[in-house]
Amino acid sequence: MTRIRLRWLSSFALLPFILTLSGCLQSEAADRKYYIVEAKREGGPTAVHSDATLRVRRFNVDEAYATRQLVYRIEEFRYESDYYHQFLVLPGLMITEKTRDWLADSGLFGRVSSVGSRLESTYMLEGNVIKLYGDFTDKSAPVAVMEIRFFLLAGADANETVALSQTYKAASPVSDRTAEAVVESLSKSLAEILAHLEADLQKALAASTDSTKRPGP
Repeated sequence: MTRIRLRWLSSFALLPFILTLSGCLQSEAADRKYYIVEAKREGGPTAVHSDATLRVRRFNVDEAYATRQLVYRIEEFRYESDYYHQFLVLPGLMITEKTRDWLADSGLFGRVSSVGSRLESTYMLEGNVIKLYGDFTDKSAPVAVMEIRFFLLAGADANETVALSQTYKAASPVSDRTAEAVVESLSKSLAEILAHLEADLQKALAASTDSTKRPGP
């Protein structure tokens, strides 16, 4: 009986600590806010290459930014991550999906699919997010920085030749020193990058079409 009572007393003694810890965890979870970078394409589709299928692979993200927490550059060599303000999904997946949607709306390809699709692809798009942060090193003019390197692979199974290799960087002004303002500006940076990517893809596809139409020697 004595051992049983001691166990009950120990349990009751720990109960306030457990309740306090649970309350703290719930409070921290309630204080966190989640965001999604948006990049909506304006205008109608361009000329459709109806026989081309593009497969978009999930983008890689440099390790420093491969986190759901927003990252801020405070000084030249000093960065901070924001535990209370996070992306809703991992940035690699989020930016891949926005790129896929943008290119599907562009009309450059007859079909735009993901890696899991069973459609045979004519082209494969790969991406590497090199930079993704709010830059507050210039306190009077903060910017949201995004840099992405793209590769367009062409040919059967989309692994024969590199049709396009290009890196794009955008730095959009941040209107306020808040997480919401940083995400809004990151969205503008992504839209700027995707607009440049679309223009270069259109040129690469036109060059590829012209080369296939040229008569042989």
